[in-house]
Amino acid sequence: MKKLILLAICTLFSYFIFAQDYTVEQILDRVKENENIRSSESKGSQIITTGNGKQRTLEMISYSKDFGKSQLSIYTAPARVAGDKILMLNDGDDIWFYTPKTDRVRHIASSAKKQKVQGSDFSYEDMELWDYRVDFESKILGSEKVNGTNCYKIELIPTESGPHYSKMIVWVDKVRFVALQYDYYEDEEAIKRLSLENIKKIENHWLPLKYTMKSLTGSGYTVAESTDIKINVKLEDNMFTTNFLKQK
Repeated sequence: MKKLILLAICTLFSYFIFAQDYTVEQILDRVKENENIRSSESKGSQIITTGNGKQRTLEMISYSKDFGKSQLSIYTAPARVAGDKILMLNDGDDIWFYTPKTDRVRHIASSAKKQKVQGSDFSYEDMELWDYRVDFESKILGSEKVNGTNCYKIELIPTESGPHYSKMIVWVDKVRFVALQYDYYEDEEAIKRLSLENIKKIENHWLPLKYTMKSLTGSGYTVAESTDIKINVKLEDNMFTTNFLKQK
């Protein structure tokens, strides 16, 4: 009997040890580790659907360097936007926009970062690289499934260095530690949702290749998809300069 009681106690003790969950900091560190890619190059498209059902498709080539601190997007189609470029430096703190229509490089002011990019449902601010430890205060709200996948549900409250949203809720895959959904709030109202799908493992990183940003206050949405993605590629430093933006 004593052996049975001892075995039961050991089993219960082991259960509590192995059932112990991650802290919110550990979860977000794992997400950040998964997102930390030294450099990348990819082709992509955005299909923008307006509230009245009209659609338009943009095509682009995107580059990132220094673990996402420097990003460059070059639009290739349609003709109306071909040659437009967006350069983001210093984790998105500095953003420049170039269009061959005016042949001018325009710095995006901090107050303008909430504007939509090329009429899509993504703002300039949404494209920034955030530091979960610095830009947010976080806590675990519980567990929920997203499209059948068990996720941690985490609340992110932006600090002074974070985005303008009053809060964000993120659902993180419990196995792959990749974010599958974000809800963005202004005051207490959820205004839009980002769904991340088509998760592929590329050189030990779980990467979503499909992003859908949908308005929760209207009926518009934007689907962005990446193709031909390459990571840890060699990119020249001069690509990520304002002088490069004017080069044809």
